[in-house]
Amino acid sequence: MMGGALRANSPEAILAAALFMLAAFVSILIHELGHAITGLRLGGGRAAIALTPFGGLAFNQGCRFDRTQRFWMIAAGPGAGFAFFVLLVAVLCLLFDSSDVLGLVGGILFDIPFDFRSSELLSLLREKPFVYLVLNHLLWINFWWGIINLLPVLPLDGGQIADLFVRPQRRVFLLGVIAAGAMAVLGFLWLHSLYVAVLFGYLAWRNYQNMREVRWP
Repeated sequence: MMGGALRANSPEAILAAALFMLAAFVSILIHELGHAITGLRLGGGRAAIALTPFGGLAFNQGCRFDRTQRFWMIAAGPGAGFAFFVLLVAVLCLLFDSSDVLGLVGGILFDIPFDFRSSELLSLLREKPFVYLVLNHLLWINFWWGIINLLPVLPLDGGQIADLFVRPQRRVFLLGVIAAGAMAVLGFLWLHSLYVAVLFGYLAWRNYQNMREVRWP
């Protein structure tokens, strides 16, 4: 759905959707490996990763973390994605003109117009457009999904971090309602994404239902 597969009406469009799915799979797996490996390093039990249609879940069986350890385990997920993003940009800067690479990254992430200083990277992207699609997806997913995942919305990582420090818990759900509701409106009006609007609208409703079930102390 997010990669445009439902609108694909040509072999090129189908391949583009498949490349998005591949980039999303790799990125989500890196994210969950960040959780799982950090849990192991903190003394957790056997690590397990479950991939689902809406993301993934990493957990360490047979262990109990304190609040500080749990914070680092949760933060390691988006941290792994950001580290992969930086690594990818660094490798591109080693292979091509760094100004061109940074201009390309700015264009992908923030839609900033730029001009290529040399022809090497531009020629590669023109001759192999699907290389550009893969780079586009990997950079965009590991940056923006990491940012969005840090929103204080349960069950996102940002919501789990908020749940560690914010008391009473009802305030965590209230934060989730506000942040998810704002993201739903932003997704529909600015990003023009029905998927984002529905997903965060659903998360806002879930947090609202949980908030109603928790009483103020």
